[in-house]
Amino acid sequence: MTRLELAACVALGVIGVYSTSFGPAMSILARDFGVSLDRAGLLLTVLFLGSIVASAGVAVRLHRFDPRLFTGAGLLLVAAGTAGIALAPDWQAALASVAVTGLGGGLMDAGAHTIVARVSLDVARGINRLNVCFAAGAVAGPLLSGGVLAIDGGGRPLVYLVIAALAASSAALMLTAGPIEPGALQGAGSHPGAAHPGMSRLAWMMGGVLFLYVGAEFGLGSWVASYTEQEFDAGILAGGAITAGYWGALMAGRLVSGALFSNGVPARTVLLGSIAAGMVASGGIAAANEHLALAVVAAFATGLAFGPIWPAAMAIAAQGRSSSAPAAMVTIGNSGGFVFPWFQGRLLVSAGATTGIALSAALCLLMLGVAWWALRRPTEP
Repeated sequence: MTRLELAACVALGVIGVYSTSFGPAMSILARDFGVSLDRAGLLLTVLFLGSIVASAGVAVRLHRFDPRLFTGAGLLLVAAGTAGIALAPDWQAALASVAVTGLGGGLMDAGAHTIVARVSLDVARGINRLNVCFAAGAVAGPLLSGGVLAIDGGGRPLVYLVIAALAASSAALMLTAGPIEPGALQGAGSHPGAAHPGMSRLAWMMGGVLFLYVGAEFGLGSWVASYTEQEFDAGILAGGAITAGYWGALMAGRLVSGALFSNGVPARTVLLGSIAAGMVASGGIAAANEHLALAVVAAFATGLAFGPIWPAAMAIAAQGRSSSAPAAMVTIGNSGGFVFPWFQGRLLVSAGATTGIALSAALCLLMLGVAWWALRRPTEP
């Protein structure tokens, strides 16, 4: 792995840390800014809106430039945005700071995937490694926020200033890594100049899978702590630990998928099997009723099943060698994070915790249908 690939992996780890820190902190953020729990969920919507705008810019225009530069710029924006969250005096300042963080995250996400798609000798394994790093950060995020806020309910500044420092140091690593040679595109067995700007029909369908997947994955990761607080009277620390366990299981799922790819298991087989398993496991969370242990096991099983979905879908989409596909896939996928987590929070408050958490299983059912339709026979660009 080159230093540039390492820097891309670290950038995805930073996204994992800040994006999952909101789950255990949601009730504290609602209290600090004087809003209801479901309104606090708008922070997630704004976060993803910023990410969508930035990654769309990469897909449309910035993919022509060195991704090292806009990934580094994204890390600096995240540093500024999370520092703003730490010090925000009111709701409006918090929304603005989260928007800046989202813009930076979109640049980082699209940039890191573009780096790996261009320089990795094995795109499927490279993307999987990238997203293992995201999942590692996603374990650290809720442990950081849940742990600090359980000790000190006024610890928001500490949580987000630590994340800001992490993003700033990661920007230095990215911006000092060696540049990509113009036109270099080694992944997927291609050669310099082999990339083309258009996206295949299969890539668009995989974008639809990721739209539903991010809604299910991030929605569950963002609200499982609130679900356990409401349904089982678990505290902030317990909610943070369960959230971290979910993301830890997702990381394990990505390690498993990496081993499957190494052993020649087709990405489409991994994708369909993972979605089906995730549908069953996420349904188990909603069916746990008053049994906390069952809900925790089902949450961890869901994370394990969810792990391979993103890298498998990205690897399938990358087969077309489109230079804009990685950024476009990130944009489409993150659109699901814009739509569904906020709606899931509304359901959690208005229809009850069980109904709200069941949305993840419904999204998995839709995801399975889209994936099966896309992969039922070979498709042409």
